[in-house]
Amino acid sequence: MRRVIGMDIHRTFAEVVFWEDGRLRHHGWIDMTRSGLEGFGRSLVATDKVVVEATGNAMAVVRVLSPFVAG
Repeated sequence: MRRVIGMDIHRTFAEVVFWEDGRLRHHGWIDMTRSGLEGFGRSLVATDKVVVEATGNAMAVVRVLSPFVAG
């Protein structure tokens, strides 16, 4: 089953939750650095859907994570 990942973006970290198999699971915080986002991206699979908060740096997050997911 496909996972949906939600990201609540803050200045220095993002809080991440996973919706999978009908359950919401807290993933934790990730650093809002390129290396932090890329590390998180490597844990994703192509079928994951990532939803990010519409905030000032959301497009930067999308650019970093896009290569790791299908769309």
